[in-house]
Amino acid sequence: MKEFKHRCELSLLVCEPNPLRPDRVTVGFVLRDTSTESPRVEVRTTTDLRAIRCIYPEADLETIQGTLLDLEPILKNVTDFERHLQNLPADCPADFQVLPGIALLTNSIDNELELLEKQYLAATATTRTETSKSAHGRTFILRQMQEAFRHFGISQFLEREIALDEFTFEGDPLQIDFGYLNRAKDSYRMFHAVSLVTELDRAKILALSWPFIREGMAKRGKQCELWAITENESSLSAADRAHTTRQWMQEVGVNVQPVSAMMGIAQEARAELNL
Repeated sequence: MKEFKHRCELSLLVCEPNPLRPDRVTVGFVLRDTSTESPRVEVRTTTDLRAIRCIYPEADLETIQGTLLDLEPILKNVTDFERHLQNLPADCPADFQVLPGIALLTNSIDNELELLEKQYLAATATTRTETSKSAHGRTFILRQMQEAFRHFGISQFLEREIALDEFTFEGDPLQIDFGYLNRAKDSYRMFHAVSLVTELDRAKILALSWPFIREGMAKRGKQCELWAITENESSLSAADRAHTTRQWMQEVGVNVQPVSAMMGIAQEARAELNL
């Protein structure tokens, strides 16, 4: 009998978007190497949810995608994931479930991941080579940020959905996507996905809020930075609105960077985290 280097367990993450129908769409998977010598857990989720619209045309894809982004780090721990599912808000736009795992033998985890992505998340291959026409929007930017952080192995060391209403007003829904403390410089750096194509109003809210946040943290002796990650220049309209909004953010002290810079940003973050 042929011997394999890795004995794995494959679990599929499925989404049930329509409460009135039992139809399910595979939106991700978890591959666990059960070897005691080299334990490894890999999580992949789709970046294209259009298949959900086939069974539920009214589905809120952006909110579902945001929920997926939150689930990825939790999926690495089944216990935490099950607890997280139980605590999802009642108005969550879809039900998620991890199907029972199946055994999988392979000699290469990386090669197997590529095959599994093609088999279960076929859209992933196309989204990685998206054209400039589709490479925009907050969800797209968030995905690119997350992939860069995951590439450099720092996702689990970042804070997420950072509430700052203590510096603005009670109940402020604004939450910054990612952040970490640079202990060497004693400063806190935050990153937020900002679309200059589809959500200019949110960009303006961020620009208006930042001076209050920075001043409030300074009063507590905390130095902080805010980096807004936006679409690449090629995705922006020639109209002045996007460029004016970007300039406005820069004038109030927000460091505005294109999403194409994320790999370098994530690499720098890894160095500052001393990983």
